[in-house]
Amino acid sequence: MIIMKPAYPPLLQMSPAYTPRPLKNLFTANQCWAHLLKEGGLRDIEVESVTKMLACGTSILGVKHYTCGNHSCPHVKYLCNTCSCRACPSCGKKATDQWIA
Repeated sequence: MIIMKPAYPPLLQMSPAYTPRPLKNLFTANQCWAHLLKEGGLRDIEVESVTKMLACGTSILGVKHYTCGNHSCPHVKYLCNTCSCRACPSCGKKATDQWIA
């Protein structure tokens, strides 16, 4: 099992505006995902998809750093990358909506 370390400080992982997605809550509540991994019996693609989904929207997948074009302006915006996985509720929905359109 690969343990991924965040590329940025924990502060960026969970900004005040961050709201965990319901499916993430199901997998992380009472360490359900950890127990499933421990028991085994999951295919590699299942482990990969869920791991990507759990990392989606956090600094684990990288962060884009945007600054204001005005050099005297202190505003900085950090956007966490998404997983682009079909199994992810938010990324999969976006891909489906684009495919249908």
